[in-house]
Amino acid sequence: MPDSRDSQNPAQPAGQTPPGTWVLGRVRGIKLTMRFTWLPVAMLLAIGFATIIGRQFPELGGWRYVAAFAFVIAFTVSILIHELAHALMAMRFGIPVSEINLGFFAAGTHIEGERKSPLEEFAVSVVGPVASLIVGGLAYLASRAFDEGVGYVALWELGIANLIVGVTNLLPGLPLDGGWVLRAIVWKITGNMHTGTIAAAWAGRILAMLVLAAPVLIQEVWGREPSLIDFVIALLIGFFLWSGSTASLMQARLRRKLPALQVRTLARRAIAVHSGTPLSEAVRMAAQSQAGAVVVIDGDGKPHALVSESAVAAVAENQRPWTTVSEVSTRIGGGHIIGVNDTGEEILATLRQHPSSEYLVLDADGGVYGVLATADVERAFRAR
Repeated sequence: MPDSRDSQNPAQPAGQTPPGTWVLGRVRGIKLTMRFTWLPVAMLLAIGFATIIGRQFPELGGWRYVAAFAFVIAFTVSILIHELAHALMAMRFGIPVSEINLGFFAAGTHIEGERKSPLEEFAVSVVGPVASLIVGGLAYLASRAFDEGVGYVALWELGIANLIVGVTNLLPGLPLDGGWVLRAIVWKITGNMHTGTIAAAWAGRILAMLVLAAPVLIQEVWGREPSLIDFVIALLIGFFLWSGSTASLMQARLRRKLPALQVRTLARRAIAVHSGTPLSEAVRMAAQSQAGAVVVIDGDGKPHALVSESAVAAVAENQRPWTTVSEVSTRIGGGHIIGVNDTGEEILATLRQHPSSEYLVLDADGGVYGVLATADVERAFRAR
């Protein structure tokens, strides 16, 4: 299954569990979650497998549903093994892993940050499909211990399912694991990870178009008339590949802009005032100094709050002489401080992990340099 990278949307907080997701626990410190869509898909798979068992072993009666659901659970565990392989390999390279999300068609390992080298990218990406191939091979070998019976059918089907997962995920196109492997290879050849992402994303788009054309190819090559279900499956898989590769392509283009983003050039000049200063006076002082932000300091001259631009705009001008800056300020949290020398990746990490509209910018000596506004960062993205 493809591992997912964190979105580069500055306003999206990290670590939040989206609606419709169950938290199952933790494995090696990694949060284990499952989408609610697992249940209806699991039921459909169980019913389908129960039908297969019922035709071969009619004497089982209702027990075929128990056996079918046990098969679905075993297949889910094999998907977990696939994702754990990604996660453990990433952790071996010192890359943090926050979550493993289980699902039959969109499982993912949430790996924080980028791989540091093509080797890390290759190893983390290829190990998942390899794990699935190993599980599939072991299940197939275990099925040989049964001459006949439900155990033989279940293990054989589990082996085939994992072999399909392993081989499919090695296809060279994003968002499949094979796409990240291709990215690592192109990265190694060109020395540019973004070039690797773009190449793998376009390969994913080509795969998507081939999948959409698969029903027609089946008719041309094998002479079999494609059914409605063939077209539905091709549409679903093609859409998954196209949307995933397109998202990766957009992310690569976005990341190319990151090195040009610098706190030093984006930060607004700020003035420092005490908490009891009237808002009208603070606005006047800022205009006189050509500053775009106001920092509130305590009695020792240390900054402890930022005046909110939106809150200032909400106060009528005739009320500003009677409103103090403390009434329209937001206390500075530990994550709302950013260094003047921070650049693209560091800026985004701060914005995502500690969402806010403004951040205090400190210089190398710990003094107040200015204020970084999220709106300015977003404008800089759109302008480049």
